[in-house]
Order: sequence, then C-alpha cells, then structure tokens
Amino acid sequence: MRLTTLILLPTLLLLLGGCLHRGDKKGWTDRKLAPGWRTIPLAESAAVAAEPRSVSWLDEIVRSASIRAAEELGDDMTTPEEVYTTVIDLRDPRDPRMGSYQGTDSVYPASVIKTCFMVTALDMVARRELVLDQELRDELRAMMERSSNITTNSILDKISNTGYGPRLDDEAFESFRHKRHITHRHMVDIGLPGLYPVMKTFADGTPFYGRDPQFLGQRMPDNFEFSNKMTTDDTARLFYLIWKRAVVSPAASEYMLDLMYRGEGRSGTAFRRILPDGARLYSKSGSTNLDRHDAGIIELADGGVVIIASFAKVRNRGDRHAPQVIERVASLVLEELDNLPGSLDQTTAESAEEGLERLRRAREERNQ
Repeated sequence: MRLTTLILLPTLLLLLGGCLHRGDKKGWTDRKLAPGWRTIPLAESAAVAAEPRSVSWLDEIVRSASIRAAEELGDDMTTPEEVYTTVIDLRDPRDPRMGSYQGTDSVYPASVIKTCFMVTALDMVARRELVLDQELRDELRAMMERSSNITTNSILDKISNTGYGPRLDDEAFESFRHKRHITHRHMVDIGLPGLYPVMKTFADGTPFYGRDPQFLGQRMPDNFEFSNKMTTDDTARLFYLIWKRAVVSPAASEYMLDLMYRGEGRSGTAFRRILPDGARLYSKSGSTNLDRHDAGIIELADGGVVIIASFAKVRNRGDRHAPQVIERVASLVLEELDNLPGSLDQTTAESAEEGLERLRRAREERNQ
C-alpha cells in the first residue's frame, strides 16, 4: 500500500499542477494582476457609483464653463445647448462632489463608448467566460490606446457572441439583439443606466451590411434608434468607479487605468493639452465630423483628483482640427476649482446658498 502511494503521489501532483495551470489561463494570466485580487460584487460597484453627491456650486461652475466655452467659439462651431459636461471633484476624497450641465441627456459618444466594452470584457475574464490571452490583451490596448475600430468590433463580437452576417429573420434577430445588449445590461447592473453600449464602431474598411444596419433600427433626428449612447453623468461615474478600483476587481481596475494612461508616447486627447504642470491623465476621447468628446481622470500634482466628462456637438463638419470646445470647458473648470479649497468640513457641510456665495466671493477676488 505504501509503495503504491509513493508511486501514485508524484503522478497526482503532476496532474493537479497541470489543472491549476490550465485554470490560470482562464483568468488573469499576467502575474502583476494577482496582488490584491478580489472580485467585486455588482451591487457593491453600484453603491460606489452612487457616492458622488450633487452640489449646487459645482453645478454652477460646470454650467458657466460649458456656456462660456461655446459662446467664445461662436455659433458657427457649437452652441451652449450642444455642450454636455459633468465634473466629479475628488480633491477631498472623503467627500466626492459632482456638478453637471445637461449631464442626464443621452449623446452619441463616438469612441468614448469603448471604455464600456473594456469593462465588460474584463468582467467576463474575471468570471472565466473569456480568456485574457495575448490576442485579447493586444486588442484591448489597440482599442483604448489607438482607438482602433477594427479591434473594438472584434471585442464586441467576443463579449456578445455575435458577428457579421446577412439580415436575420424575426426569431434569430431577437436573439441577436439580446446578445448585443450584454454590455448595456452590465452597465445597468453596476448602477449606470445612462450608458448604452450596443453597437459596433465603424470606419473606412470595416464591414457594414446585413444585421448591423438591421440592428440600428429607425433613423432618429440625431442618430439611429439603437445607436450607442452615453450621458456625461454616468460616464463620469464610470471613470470614478475605475479610479476607486471598484469595478470588476482592484487588479482589473489597475489594468484599465494602465490602458487609459496618457503619458509620453501615448496617443493624445483634448484634455492632455490643458493639463496643469505635473498632472497625470487617464482618459478616452472620441470624435467624428460632428462630435468632440473627452472623458478623463486628472490626477493633480498635489494628489487631488478631478474627473471631467465633456461632450460637444460641432458644426464644422470637415475640420477635425477645429478648436476644441471641450478643451476650453476643462480649462475653465480647473481654473475655477483652483480658486476654491478642496476640503470641506463634513461636520458643518454648507448649504446650497453658502456654497454659491463662496464661489461668488472667489470669482470676485480673482477678478480684482
């Protein structure tokens, strides 16, 4: 018996090691992601997403910056009604505060929507429904760093188990439509119903036929019935979740931040051009001939953090290098916040009137 055990034990250990190795390949394969591993329940992420509280003085800063930026650029570029902005002030991390201007309006987000696909893909990796192999790693980086539409569409096919093809009959199309809503359902589960990521992103050379135009539905004034949509409020809250390492897992959130980092050698966004000295940026931008969007986490040199999501519809169709209204919005917001203290005594939280009065006094002092 002892001899049999001694003979079988090495074999069992070898088989067990092989099983563990195969299991690792279904989850995070990068050893750097292992420390701090903890899968975060969806309800916990939703609770964190609701943490930033709306304050009237920050609403006023965001409203003023959005309107002023649009008016400075003129009606031939955009109007105040076509600018949408949300800011989360984390300079006092104990008290996340939010202000917005038209922040609950749904807007076609261009490539900012790719942030949602990134989150869902990594959530499926955490639940062992996708493998984070080298191909998926390369696609995630191409999607977030170079904003590749081809790799974005490949990722959406993988997470939704759909693909290109001819039009579908009623029953097959309902199944296809349900699958395509997987990322939207995930956003709802983490408390962000204003994010509606359901459609591929298209550019020259990417197929567009059959079931994809069928899925888009009816033509609407701004886009199509089932186009991608985002509100700046929930976009900012999604970035807040990532910054708090509170979505999917702390390790996965760190991985997302690495993909979103806009340092030297990384592709630029509108916000990178207005960063204060010593600041770091984690962002995703998007643009078409009719849109200029950016959403970013700005880590200031003193350690404070400001999250800004600003979307703008523009008129100058052919000029992709037209003046960036969202740059001006972000610049004005940061300028205003720089004149206000970041901390607030939570035991004597100010009223709306007191907050607006504090903002008024700061503006008067700056203009003297």
